[in-house]
Amino acid sequence: MQFSISLPDELLEYMDKRVTDRSVLIESLLQEWRRRTEVETMVEAAFLLDGSDLSWDNECQQAMLTDWEASGL
Repeated sequence: MQFSISLPDELLEYMDKRVTDRSVLIESLLQEWRRRTEVETMVEAAFLLDGSDLSWDNECQQAMLTDWEASGL
């Protein structure tokens, strides 16, 4: 799918001096943003679970987060 965005001239010039394919850069930035957002959501959920009494110990929670991060989601 294609779409257009507006950027300040200075950002466009900066980008064009450093990359050959704008789409690849923007896609990689959005993928990283999505990954970070998902990790933040998981961390917030883990903190909420910490506050509840589900009998999960820290080792179990850390293993869950490590497995999730390793999955690349």
